[in-house]
Amino acid sequence: MHVFPVGIGKIGRETPEMKTTISQMIEGPTWTPPKSIRMAYEEDGIELPETVPAGPDNPLGEYAMRLRYGSGQYLIHGTNKDFGIGLRVSSGCIRMEPTDIEWLFEQVSRGTKVQIVNQPIKVAVEPDSSVYVESHEPLTGRDGYKQSLEWPLELQIWVDQYQFASTRVDSVIKVQSGLPTLIADGAHLNTLQQ
Repeated sequence: MHVFPVGIGKIGRETPEMKTTISQMIEGPTWTPPKSIRMAYEEDGIELPETVPAGPDNPLGEYAMRLRYGSGQYLIHGTNKDFGIGLRVSSGCIRMEPTDIEWLFEQVSRGTKVQIVNQPIKVAVEPDSSVYVESHEPLTGRDGYKQSLEWPLELQIWVDQYQFASTRVDSVIKVQSGLPTLIADGAHLNTLQQ
């Protein structure tokens, strides 16, 4: 399992939830800001060029992966700035640290499945029955209120079955570190089931 901090779409230009695939792998991408983005920048007194060639001034960084979603306008890409990772600042794309996108770019290929989710609490049961829980601060909606933190059904069922871990789960959910945390070792759970 690999976890990376990312930057996502700001309110009004949210990164959509989706199940898709990578349609294009681009090393040294050229950025062609859509007219809507150029107009939004113009409202702030900033004139964007129609095209930004690959290089240190390109906000897409050195690597981009186009997603087969919508009209292909969403990318997972690097950045040339030291800010924006872990924040809602993009126009809908997913922004990654340069070293992270470089590593990921080498691990995937065209056609790789991608799922974008908005789940503040995630649970994973590994093949050895180990259970991991990951918790993030909920996103603020357009109404200005944060989403509630509701336990996924499979997590609730698991905690009901193995009562001893509920305090550990509560702790992970309160901390909201965004990192998968081992809640129960599979070997230990397997002995409880026997």
